[in-house]
Amino acid sequence: MSTPPDNPFTPRLGRIRSAGSGGRTKTYLTRMTKALSSAGGVRRTALPARPRTGPRGGQRRVIVKARIVRMSASSAAALAAHIGYIRRDAALEEKDRGKLFDAMSEDANASDLVKSITDDRHHFRFIVSPEDGTEMADLKPFVRDLVSQMETDLDTRLEWVGAVHHDTGRPHAHLVIRGRRDDGSDLVMPRTYISHGIRERAEHLVTLELGPETRLEQERKLQSDVAAERVTRIDHFIARQVGPEGEIRLKDSPAHYRSLHAARLRILERLGLAEKLGAGRWQMRENFREVLRGMSERRDIIKTMNRALVGRGDRRLDTDAIFDKSDPGGRSVTGVVLQTGLTGEAHDRTYAIIDGLDGRAVFVELGVAGKVEEVKRGAIVTVSPPNFEPKPSDLTIDRVARANGGVYSAGLHQADDPRSSPEFVAAHVRRLEALRRADHVERTANADWKIPPNFLDRAKAYERAQARFRAAQVLVRSELGLAGQETAMGVTWLDDAPAPSSVPLGFGKDVAEAQVKRRAFLAGIGMKVETDAGLSAAQKTELLKRDLAQAGRTLSGEIGKPYSPAPDRGHVGGTYREPVFRVSGKFAVIERQRDFTIVPWRQVLEQRRGMAVSGVVRGGRISWTLGRGIGNAD
Repeated sequence: MSTPPDNPFTPRLGRIRSAGSGGRTKTYLTRMTKALSSAGGVRRTALPARPRTGPRGGQRRVIVKARIVRMSASSAAALAAHIGYIRRDAALEEKDRGKLFDAMSEDANASDLVKSITDDRHHFRFIVSPEDGTEMADLKPFVRDLVSQMETDLDTRLEWVGAVHHDTGRPHAHLVIRGRRDDGSDLVMPRTYISHGIRERAEHLVTLELGPETRLEQERKLQSDVAAERVTRIDHFIARQVGPEGEIRLKDSPAHYRSLHAARLRILERLGLAEKLGAGRWQMRENFREVLRGMSERRDIIKTMNRALVGRGDRRLDTDAIFDKSDPGGRSVTGVVLQTGLTGEAHDRTYAIIDGLDGRAVFVELGVAGKVEEVKRGAIVTVSPPNFEPKPSDLTIDRVARANGGVYSAGLHQADDPRSSPEFVAAHVRRLEALRRADHVERTANADWKIPPNFLDRAKAYERAQARFRAAQVLVRSELGLAGQETAMGVTWLDDAPAPSSVPLGFGKDVAEAQVKRRAFLAGIGMKVETDAGLSAAQKTELLKRDLAQAGRTLSGEIGKPYSPAPDRGHVGGTYREPVFRVSGKFAVIERQRDFTIVPWRQVLEQRRGMAVSGVVRGGRISWTLGRGIGNAD
């Protein structure tokens, strides 16, 4: 779509030229020209929009959320996860299931775009949500017109894919745009254009389609905002009117909106976000909009959980339904993964819904997609809060500082431990820089660091404050479901799981029933297990041997050599071939000249795949000699 005659940016430029003194006009235009020039070649673009300060004049409202994602080693997996999220069937209309669209196609090839973006410095993600989207015939033509207008503004063709979602009360579009211009250079959009210009372009297009917003519509929308447990336009107005002491006076509100604002303030008071001081005077909580955003996110999470628990009437949702990563005393949760997906404003953080042993369902945010190990639906896991204890680097910094009058420096560290490499010392300095930005330590003009006596307590407090940016600790107990474990020939999680206490509910009830069937199976192969007693060490050893023997028979044809069990004690050597996953855990295949064996695996072995390794078995543990050191494995 070509630029409309009544370009919303051109009149603004005209107003600037005619208003005020010529010197101010020249200064502003010079500043904007420099901004565009430094933006990486944004040529022949209209003047980016500035924050809107005047009346809307009937413009329809559009929310545009933007994110610039810099590419890194893990970004390709995160991008693939994001593409999978926006094209998921549950969010699309039936005719669009599994499809993305672009400028020319209703079924765009996203794989080519993903491959191209992988080699770029960055890419853009947008969520475009017209407030009146339900009244629009189809959002796709609107999105295509918007991107076409962006191409005109930025003077380049854009490579992109998008999807229109209908899984919320308001239709909205997700866009992924490549961060490369058509001449091969990096696409850098001016900050003001991302913050305001794209939104104003979108609002202009929606207004052209639906017509200007009437006063009656505005009043109706504001009335619906009064009781909303989310951030509303009224809240933004209130925030602008709050004085230095956090107080707002109704007399400062426009007369025709005063009753709406008073009603909203009463709702905020009920939510604990405002306190009435007297007639027409309110004290606002400093972060009331952030609290409202958190409440909105919580409501969305509860909706997601309710959808996941359909048909599971004995599962409970309570105040602990959302796993609190910032609580150092928070409980760990063991259960089965009911559902996984992506969450967050940019939809790039993974989550899992866990059906716990106590019958309570829990929502857990796991971390950034592509940077955390994939947790499969049906797996049995234990989720714990992140570790809030001081890091090993903190202990080293504290030790060096205590020995030097509360001062740390790279030189003092090197003197304390001459074996420390420059890179190792630099990592400690980077840690101190992070703590300095949080006001926990102080750097002197000589590049030394003043370390307070309670430094370790401060480091612990810093870790707790950073918890919301970190992933919860997830330990996968078993990728095999309960039904598979009941008759598995190996040591399973079910064999060590505690019997559910009191009256089992939900997953706990499923575990109790599976344990009964497991004991019956073990009795059938000659292993009698008492109801209140787990497997003995001898029984576990026997099951493990049977599991590995079964793996050996399977691998023997592939390797072309017979399987030989590893000794209970003694030397094991050969070529590390590959890992193998069994019911009893993860093991390493060690190939020798005439046969092969299977032993406990450890990460350090991956450095020696296809190479010779040597180890000593003692009491179920193995100590690996890998040339530069020894690695122990259970």
